Amino acid sequence: MILKLRGEREVEEIVPLIRRTMDLRHHGVRGYQMIVPRQLMLQARRTQRVFNLVLGAIGGISLVVGGIGIMNVLLATVSERTREIGIRRAVGATREDIIVQFLAEATMLTTAGGILGILVGLGCSWFIAWFADWSIAITPWGILVPLLTSIAVGICSGLYPAVKAGKMDPVHALRSA
Repeated sequence: MILKLRGEREVEEIVPLIRRTMDLRHHGVRGYQMIVPRQLMLQARRTQRVFNLVLGAIGGISLVVGGIGIMNVLLATVSERTREIGIRRAVGATREDIIVQFLAEATMLTTAGGILGILVGLGCSWFIAWFADWSIAITPWGILVPLLTSIAVGICSGLYPAVKAGKMDPVHALRSA
């Protein structure tokens, strides 16, 4: 039996009545199945929300792990370039100059990584769409937000190593190198 109703409000009112009528007609035995497209759509939305939360959590963990990796690379760079930092400070560079230098490096590193990630993502999307014969939609926000997120992670992750480099005493930096 297929019923077609005029409006959404009617569905909310009629579905419980039909269910009750079917229960009475079948003497309480659920030997039938009621499928309400609106309920299917609501269930699909709930499922989509759960998937979005899971994917968001995975993305957040990936950002944290990537940020830690960037921080470790920059900390290693600071320790390897101790002599350079000492020389720059000795010839007049301020703490802020050193901090800006390392933050610029972190920003360039993550911008390059973000652009490369976007290109790989676009390539994979187009390949999968071609292979599976799907249509895809790529929006400017879908490119801009990940790139800006990558840059923000780089700046946040590069802040500690940059400040550490800026706080180096030029005399100790030259002596230890």
